Amino acid sequence: SLTKTRMALPPPSLTRLLTIVAHVDHGKTTLADSLVESNGIISERHAGSLRYLDSLEEEQKRGITMRCSAIGLRHRYSPPKKAAEPQDVVVHLIDSPGHVDFSVEVTTSLLACDGALLVVDAVEGMCARTHNILREAYAAQLVPVLVINKVDRLCTDLGLGCNEAYIRLRALVESVNAACAAMISSARARDNDIDDDDGAVGEGSSSTNRGAFEEEKEEESVWSFDPSRGNVVFCSALHGWGFSVPSLARSLFKSKTLPIRPPLLRQYLFGDVRYRHEDGKIMKWKSEQNGSDDEAMTMFAEFALRPLWDAYEGVSTAAACVETSLSGPGDAKIKADTPGMDSLLAAMQKGSTAATANAGDELHATPTTVSDVQRILQRIGATSAEAVLRAMLRRYRPLSDAVLDAACEHCPNPLVASSTIRNRTLSVRDFAAHDGVPVDDGEQECARECNEEELYRIQESVKQCDTRPDAPTVAHVCKFVVTDRASVTDSDLPSDRGENGEPLSMIMGLTRVLSGTLRSGDVDYYMMGPKYKPGGT
Repeated sequence: SLTKTRMALPPPSLTRLLTIVAHVDHGKTTLADSLVESNGIISERHAGSLRYLDSLEEEQKRGITMRCSAIGLRHRYSPPKKAAEPQDVVVHLIDSPGHVDFSVEVTTSLLACDGALLVVDAVEGMCARTHNILREAYAAQLVPVLVINKVDRLCTDLGLGCNEAYIRLRALVESVNAACAAMISSARARDNDIDDDDGAVGEGSSSTNRGAFEEEKEEESVWSFDPSRGNVVFCSALHGWGFSVPSLARSLFKSKTLPIRPPLLRQYLFGDVRYRHEDGKIMKWKSEQNGSDDEAMTMFAEFALRPLWDAYEGVSTAAACVETSLSGPGDAKIKADTPGMDSLLAAMQKGSTAATANAGDELHATPTTVSDVQRILQRIGATSAEAVLRAMLRRYRPLSDAVLDAACEHCPNPLVASSTIRNRTLSVRDFAAHDGVPVDDGEQECARECNEEELYRIQESVKQCDTRPDAPTVAHVCKFVVTDRASVTDSDLPSDRGENGEPLSMIMGLTRVLSGTLRSGDVDYYMMGPKYKPGGT
């Protein structure tokens, strides 16, 4: 019912609308698996390989996403400020295709959401489809979070050392920022050309110019990825681990690994600096002088990557000892006391970003002893190298917490998006005062003024994301989908069989409610296409 729905859904301030976008095979659906698993919808054993949101048979057969899939997730978000209370946020997530043949589905997901998780392969980097998605997301005024996926491949596939991997990741972030800067410059030059063609020449007021300048600086900040700010997540979706620089800085300070407070530490963690343990000083690091891991490592290489590299090396050693490998499971089983697992356990004691487990919930906490490791492996049924890595590393640096925390912190809620950040995209179009409707007498003029007042009320409701019962209901239908009635679990709909007993089909719309509440039975709705004009036919 409507009352139960309102009780289940939080206010707009505790809601996030996110879409996952990327080039094909960069790990969108695998990332979605880990986020879905955090809500207990799928088992931990299948997360990363089930491809839960690829619900079509053809999608599972081909191994690619062909249609958008949406799901609602609950997340316990703890703001970085000490005084802030934890918040229960509902994240509406849309997984979109990466192949260019299904680009219309990507456009649909961008129209319906306020934030975008931009997934980029750490090895392949920026691809052609990535540039196209960047431009579409910018045009739709979305707020992006960069997710660098498959960082594990830098170790397992390319065999890079920690310093070399840091240099590779730094270059990748720089390339994404360069593409965003070029995109913004091109868009502004195009807008200036349009203004010149329209004859919009002249000096505006100083306040107007200052406001435009501040708006441009804010836009540049949104589309600039800086790991120290937390809008960049480093992860391996296949193995379920991920972290951001701010979360790692808080962990290192809390565990007393480094005596530097998080606000300052995060400024150094992803930079060309190293930590000198003898006196606790931060020194300059030069790649041409210290390129090898045998010499001084950058802080990111030492505290972010080194434990992960040791974990992969330890499990690889354990796999070799039981005649199995990282590429496929064998008949033998890896146990907690297998040679090499001690390296994994030691690595997990440094820089864990996992939240403190509740009493009696040791199964989801970072293991500290060999018996803890064995208990987790037995409970999960992890015996192969891949399964052991997934079971251990998701407890060491949980991917879902890193991604959803970054999204809750940087992506706006619908109220902020409609009023400020996406006010152009989410606004109701203001029709011209005399667009096709002549004014002959005072009665028509009065009617027009009433219509303008009503339009203004609707516009303000959309801007404020008004959810009151008496607010006007405005919704944007992003796309229509034809489906079988039998696949829709809604008891209020008619029977799923026709007069002759044949299955019925129905048309469903993927809709974003901008204000008010959608309901059936006592309300009439009017559909207006993109070319609608008042008074027209």
